[in-house]
Amino acid sequence: MLIIDHRRNALAQIEATPVRFGAEIDLRNHGNDILVTHDPFITDAPRLEDWLKQYKHRFLIANVKEEGMEERLLPLLEQFGVKDFFILDESFPFIRKYARAGVPNFALRVSEFEDYRTALNLARDLKAIGRHVDWVWADSFTGNPLHPDVVKALRDEGMKICAVSPELHHVNKPEIWNSLVLEMQNKLSDIDIVPEMVCTKRLTLWEDFTK
Repeated sequence: MLIIDHRRNALAQIEATPVRFGAEIDLRNHGNDILVTHDPFITDAPRLEDWLKQYKHRFLIANVKEEGMEERLLPLLEQFGVKDFFILDESFPFIRKYARAGVPNFALRVSEFEDYRTALNLARDLKAIGRHVDWVWADSFTGNPLHPDVVKALRDEGMKICAVSPELHHVNKPEIWNSLVLEMQNKLSDIDIVPEMVCTKRLTLWEDFTK
């Protein structure tokens, strides 16, 4: 299982993340640059080019905060040799457009409020022309993992599961992070599911889960 360190936007943060993990970052347009920042109106954030110079990690999740960034983003990732990545939070029409053009590096959102059948429909639409989308971003607002039948249906269509670790919905309450993660892990063990990836702030807890 790939373990992704959540929100490593600052240069010091990505430098502190061990290279055996991946990294998730937030991207925004600023003039001719792409800045690595979660919040809008921040102009002193690192440029993506400068951030990528520090990136030596296993996998990158690029969380785009504005539509249509791919025309600049994809060449930059190629320039810096980033091959293992997906783009998150792009709108459905843009995902379909680029996937049909042969770019599979996207994640489709699935949660209690985002129906997995939408992901299945797109996967089948793409399969008809020999295309695909690589990932599902499996979010949960209740702390429950995806049902095993849903996981099987998504995997049967060739998609891999990136689980959203539950503490990401409680970023201002670090005192409860460990208990939330352990509760989710127990639920995954009960249904005998191990996602292909997890995005988390508790790297070693998830690393222990895979042992």
